[in-house]
Amino acid sequence: MDLVDEIRLRPAAGARRLVAEYRERLYQVAYRLCLNAADAEDLSFRTLQRAIERIGSYRPGGSFFQWLYTILVNFRRMDVRRKAANMLDFTDDLPDAPADAPDAADTLAAIEDAAAVRAAVSALPEVFREVVVFRYFEDMSVPEIAQVLGVPEGSVKSRLNRAKLRIRNMLSGTIGPADAFIQDGTKP
Repeated sequence: MDLVDEIRLRPAAGARRLVAEYRERLYQVAYRLCLNAADAEDLSFRTLQRAIERIGSYRPGGSFFQWLYTILVNFRRMDVRRKAANMLDFTDDLPDAPADAPDAADTLAAIEDAAAVRAAVSALPEVFREVVVFRYFEDMSVPEIAQVLGVPEGSVKSRLNRAKLRIRNMLSGTIGPADAFIQDGTKP
């Protein structure tokens, strides 16, 4: 019996199977999007719960993974909007950033280190981070990402390119004049 039918016909057994098969993968995606374990656990739990509740809306023929990812992304976007609405601005208390640029040897070492790449991805704005996570960590195609996020394929491609440029700039420690648009959203 396939998973969808099992959830519909035997909800308790189907729910256990859904959790066993997809919890860890959803958690990994959620962690890459949320950047902390507690939020990722909550997001993956809510995604699984909603999938069980709304299994009737799943249309066979589509990818079950994509359907789950779409639920996860929608919850994440709601969380981001909610947090942004409740955010307070305490910028007066922040210390000034150091003016020193990183040493070239340190920069080269960081580029070679996979941890530096993960950190750069984590520092991306949400709109760029989600396409990078789905493309490079989940190995989804551009059309699949577009479907999950509900945006045109061209937007996915654009976001991927802009994300790669930002990551390259973060890892190299340099921002040239041609990259000014990428950093602040305005043309030079």
